Amino acid sequence: MTPQQFTMDLMPPPSFARDDFVLSGCNAMAADWIDRWPDWPGRIQGLVLHGPPSCGKSHLAAIWQSKSKAKSYDRIDDQTIFGLDDNPHMIWDQPLPSSDWPEDLIFHLLNRLTEIEGSLLILSHQPMAAIDWQIADVASRLNGLSGAEITDPDDDMLMALLFKHADDLGMALDDDVARYIITRMDRRFDAAQQIMVQLNQTALSVKKNVTIPLVRDVLEEQLNLY
Repeated sequence: MTPQQFTMDLMPPPSFARDDFVLSGCNAMAADWIDRWPDWPGRIQGLVLHGPPSCGKSHLAAIWQSKSKAKSYDRIDDQTIFGLDDNPHMIWDQPLPSSDWPEDLIFHLLNRLTEIEGSLLILSHQPMAAIDWQIADVASRLNGLSGAEITDPDDDMLMALLFKHADDLGMALDDDVARYIITRMDRRFDAAQQIMVQLNQTALSVKKNVTIPLVRDVLEEQLNLY
């Protein structure tokens, strides 16, 4: 048996620099909107970025946050509005009708953003129009924001993602190996990261380079889990 090395199940922090954002047809419009700020239209200068998990919404939000100095929220309460005293820009991460996102407070915040000419970036898995907002004025205001969808990845995007995750992990990835992965992996943004993390852990544990036979073993192991 090949001696195995203990590895920690840790993913190093990815780079959120603008130059490290992987650009393709599926996300070009979203990236263009971020670059266009502060020239966003509407009474509320807002943008809804929506798309599947791990598609790059957080990366684009980090790029925008570095320019706008916006504060990010995954819930709101009565004190949230005071955060606008220091900076009139906000990021809302996955707002949904719930106790974490009271609609009366959303309405109040949207009105305040209009008054102070602030900006709002919303990250969501779906368009605001697909969410069952109960207050009509909240629904109309959110539905009226500009929207940019990040669609499913194509081959070029998947290839670039594999190499980006390999770089983040500090691992070498051969072109032939990457092409082999793409023809056999689930075609999802999050699948690209998952398989690279698993490959890195396996390669470290068995002290081998990432090769096609190693990829085959990892993919078969994943299939056996389901």
